[in-house]
Amino acid sequence: MTEEKLHIDDHEEQIKDVVMLAARILLEAGAEGTRTEETMNYIASHYGFVKNNSFVTNTVINFILHDQSYPRIYRIKERNTNLIKISKVNTVSRKLVRDELTLDEAYKRLEEIYVKTKDHPLWFKTIAGALIGLSFLYLQDGMKIDILTVLFAGGIGILVTEMIKKRMRTQFIPEFFGGLSIALAVVAGHYFIPGGNLSVMLISSVMPIVPGVLITNAIQDLFGGHMMMFTTKSSEALVTSFAIGAGVSAVLIFA
Repeated sequence: MTEEKLHIDDHEEQIKDVVMLAARILLEAGAEGTRTEETMNYIASHYGFVKNNSFVTNTVINFILHDQSYPRIYRIKERNTNLIKISKVNTVSRKLVRDELTLDEAYKRLEEIYVKTKDHPLWFKTIAGALIGLSFLYLQDGMKIDILTVLFAGGIGILVTEMIKKRMRTQFIPEFFGGLSIALAVVAGHYFIPGGNLSVMLISSVMPIVPGVLITNAIQDLFGGHMMMFTTKSSEALVTSFAIGAGVSAVLIFA
């Protein structure tokens, strides 16, 4: 009887390990709370634990497999946007519930996703930021004379923001200096290449650092009834947006 109980406990711990690692990857990669909780419930229910309970915010994961088991809690300390990780975790969870993977295999794949699926390199983000700025310049019927300025400002803005984020795990400061550098680049570009539309250039150039995914996820959590995640993510998005506006305003006041 003791051996049987130990076997059951080991099996339950394996399920918890898989569930918690999947949730950790999803939240750190920027997934919404509704998706994370559904994935946790999806996996646990497949193994017969239909009364499992999970509660997540953008900083904490809480999970209990059943009423007689010990809860698991994990603190999320860093978050980024990585849709590749989210997609890969979704694939693993689907294969797991279709019995195409064992718990051990699923856990190993999740570990590989966590360790080996790296964030995009800084040079790639810089180029992407420049192209995003250019895209919004086109959408706003911007002038051709502003293309070079927006390309440079969009790229330098995300470069500065990401460099500071790697050195400081804080809110506000990276986005503030990102907005500041964008405004400096746009004002300088407008001075040396006059004739363009300053407002359109500024709006287009800040778009790469605007928290679009955060705002979208907050709205999805609102529709999913996850009010805590909606509140925290909305607050984070507001702080980030305020930081960008403060950085831009600081330059425009003295320009």
